[in-house]
Amino acid sequence: YMINETLIGRVICICRTPIDYIKPSRYPLVNKDIVKLIKSQNKHYGTKCFGLGNLNKMKQVNDGGQLISDMVKADPELKDKDIRVWTGDTMTAASVYHQLSELPGFDTLDSIFFVGANGKIGNAVCKHLLTTKPNLKIRIYSLSHTLDHPNVTYTSDLADLLNHRVVVLGKQLGVRKYSKALAPFRGASSKKQELTPYKCRVILDYTVPYVPIDLTGFHNIEHHQIAVLETSPDSNFLKGHFDIGFGLEQHQIYPCHAGCIINTLYDRKTDEVGEICVKDMMTMWKRGQELGLRNRPLKF
Repeated sequence: YMINETLIGRVICICRTPIDYIKPSRYPLVNKDIVKLIKSQNKHYGTKCFGLGNLNKMKQVNDGGQLISDMVKADPELKDKDIRVWTGDTMTAASVYHQLSELPGFDTLDSIFFVGANGKIGNAVCKHLLTTKPNLKIRIYSLSHTLDHPNVTYTSDLADLLNHRVVVLGKQLGVRKYSKALAPFRGASSKKQELTPYKCRVILDYTVPYVPIDLTGFHNIEHHQIAVLETSPDSNFLKGHFDIGFGLEQHQIYPCHAGCIINTLYDRKTDEVGEICVKDMMTMWKRGQELGLRNRPLKF
């Protein structure tokens, strides 16, 4: 695909099986393949900018891309080639934050329930929300307590999500866990004149791939995929097949993909791996808007 009518972007895959991303003993094979691909593309085409896709930047596989960055810098053939390694996750965090903050009535919301807040995207989003929405309480589903803040509490009870009007999902859980959590109130009254025995009204999900939750019997709860960007059909920013092969509609793109493209266009000189810099979120979002990108609107 073409970027701003001046650069070419390509999507390249490494040939690995799902088990390679599950068994720790296979992680080194994945990482070696990534560096091997970087070396090959740089040698044959002079490619210097590389964005890591969904599974190829998992924390358990390579510490959010940090290990790939270190391997490139240590490689005799690559260390002087000005190679840049990016995850694009700063743009994803910015997309999630703005999708939340622009929800109708979000300013008056007293609390949200967050699954996956300990991940780097969720962590960055929560930190920024705690700064910009000082009265907002965040209830996190996790056994690990990574955010130390008076407005943050933790729970190991997934059913607690029903006690919060807005739920954010940033980590995939088994469908049976959600079924068990929702079971007590499945089929409860949804008549407008009657109060339901639960508060939850919307579940916003930025996990990839997006897997719908079975909400049979919950007419008051909606489950929406978020963190999908749109660009105008007549935009000069992106042209070609940037929007296929990812389960998205035409003229749509995942923000992490867009973030790597923006880094390329603005000639970012540093790697974007590991933890997310919260301050950079707003810079990336502003650049994306200037290029015509926007969050796909939610349809309630």
